[in-house]
Parts: sequence; structure tokens; C-alpha cells
Amino acid sequence: MTSKSNKEITFILALFITVVLIMPFVSSCGKGGAASSVGLNTQIQVFNLGPDIQSVYLYVNYLKQGSSSYTYPNASGYFYLNTLDTPIQVRSAAVTAAPIYFLSIDSVLKATHKYSLFITGLYANNSVTSILTQDDATATPAEGYGKIRFVNASLPINNQLNITVNGTLDTPFIGVKYKAVTHYIQLPAGNYNFQLSQTSTPNVYLPNTNVQSITIQDSRLYTIYTYGIIGRATTDTSAFGAAVVTNR
Repeated sequence: MTSKSNKEITFILALFITVVLIMPFVSSCGKGGAASSVGLNTQIQVFNLGPDIQSVYLYVNYLKQGSSSYTYPNASGYFYLNTLDTPIQVRSAAVTAAPIYFLSIDSVLKATHKYSLFITGLYANNSVTSILTQDDATATPAEGYGKIRFVNASLPINNQLNITVNGTLDTPFIGVKYKAVTHYIQLPAGNYNFQLSQTSTPNVYLPNTNVQSITIQDSRLYTIYTYGIIGRATTDTSAFGAAVVTNR
């Protein structure tokens, strides 16, 4: 009788130990499967620069990303994505009988990177489009330096812009076309005055910009971007403007 009880106890203990030993492996396998489709280390920021599309939502793999809608002409700041699968969609935040899709993008995002999605164009003439950039695709600046680039998202679509840096006009900030993204240029850390003009009239600086007296910090990455419609009155809600954001 005692022998039988001992065998039962031994069997139960062995079963318990087996379960304890295999549980971590089962758990890790489950996590690994989820990690293959979830990009928890991938960040994106959304720039709604379409003057007439009003508020929008971002969807990735048909799942809404972020906690709020994105309004003109504001930058959302970086937030984490919960999936990297396509498509990337921009939908109207307006409550309608059927969803309004402005964009559907099939670009594949990479894990552990940072991106910016610039939405521009006009809904009125069916020209809404996007500029998707990878924001960390450059080497870390040398010690004592920062880097800056330029994204031209302003209208009309045939515009070309120049940027002077502390009064100096130099490549790659010459003749930057609509939807173009320059490479990062390296500048010594310090204070800078960036002024924008149309390439056709390089000495006539455009109004309504917020890129004067910008501090470039050591090892940081920045983007200057433009939005709105060149030539509109400065009091117009769709007037031309420019701003700068920090990418790293």
C-alpha cells in the first residue's frame, strides 16, 4: 500500500516538474510568433499638410494607429506602431456613411526605425499624395555637429524652393522640387537663420515661416518642411508656411 502511494506521489511530482520546465518554452514560442508581425520598436510621425482634407486617421494593416486624429498643418510627434504589415492608409476622420480613403501605400516599414509620413496635395482636385521618409537613415553627426534636411510639401506642384543658411545659398538646398527630400547636411552646432525663396526669385524671401533663429544641437537630426500654397495671403488658412522638427 505504501509502495503504491509512493509511486503515485513520485508520478505527480514528475508531472509537475515537467510542466514547470516546458512552460517557459511554450511562452517564448508564443511571444516569438507575435513579435514577427508587431513592430513595437518602429516609430512614425504624421504631418497633415493637405490644406483641404481636414482631420485624418492613420491605419496600418487596417488597424488604426495612434490615439487621435491628425489636423492641418500640425506634426503628430513620434508614436509607436503596433504592426508593420501593409497597407498604410490615410482615412478621413469625418463621420460619414462610408469611409473616405485619401491614400493607400504599400511601402514596407522596417523594425526599429523611425519614419515620417507627410500628407500633401488637394482633395478638391484629387491630388492628395504622400512623402514617406526614413528619418534615421544617416550616420550620426560628427562630434560638435548636427544634421538637417529639407522636405518640400508645399503647393503648387510645379514650385521649386531655395533655402539660405545664415545668408549662404548652397547645395542641396537649391531648386528643391515639390515632394523632394534632400539628404541631410552636416552643420556645426549653433544658431542658424534659414530663409526660403522660390528658385525663380531667389532674393525674395517667402513670408510666414518659423525657421529663423533655429538652434542646431550636437548629434541631433532635424527636418525643415514646407506646407500650404505659395502666393496665398498670410492670413489665409492655407497660406505657405515652414517649420522644423527634431528627428533624433
